[in-house]
Amino acid sequence: MGKVVMISQNSYNYEQVRSRMKEMIGLLGGMDNFVKPGERVLIKPNLLSASKPSKRITTDPVIVKAAASLVLEAGGCPFIGDSPALEPFSKVAAETGMEKVGRELGIPVRELTDPVQVRSGKDFRFRNIEISSSVLDADVVINIPKLKTHCQMLLTLGVKNLFGTVVAQRKAEWHYRVGLDRDLFASLHLDIYQAIGPALTILDGIWGMEGHGPGNGDPRNFGLMAASGDAL
Repeated sequence: MGKVVMISQNSYNYEQVRSRMKEMIGLLGGMDNFVKPGERVLIKPNLLSASKPSKRITTDPVIVKAAASLVLEAGGCPFIGDSPALEPFSKVAAETGMEKVGRELGIPVRELTDPVQVRSGKDFRFRNIEISSSVLDADVVINIPKLKTHCQMLLTLGVKNLFGTVVAQRKAEWHYRVGLDRDLFASLHLDIYQAIGPALTILDGIWGMEGHGPGNGDPRNFGLMAASGDAL
């Protein structure tokens, strides 16, 4: 089992978040342990919808900016990417603050498109999973989920967040295929997680959301960040 670091942080003050995040990742060996100079690094937040950060539905842009800046400091080449299921990516990127983060740091913010079939392992439940080629082309994936509830899976955390690498409307096809079978849906998430193998997961739990998630609920302050090389 991988090491998990949890750290107290109550606000989205950028300098505080960056300092605490660096301290937290330092307990896992530092960002240099996950990113080498010149590597292409996909930073994968939760960008479920075109929601303002104050709704607490999506990963806060301060968390993403701090993580991306640490990747740059390690010599990596980060880009922010996700594939919202329903709304135009440009609108989602603007409302969630990701477009601004990209502009401030001078890094790309990209929609995850171009689905390709992943190579399935012997332990996979599903054999025809397709995710964005941008994910597979990245040298490193840093997974940045939001702490919130989910009406079917109970919680959205590190493993569930990677369902966002399934391109756009194909998510709906998978929802239709697995129906309300929670165990089957969990198996799909595990297959996607194994196929991607993110190097690092950083959880935004400073403010989370509880209620009828993933898109409806009330903000709640949990006052924490967490990180691990093993999202499970």
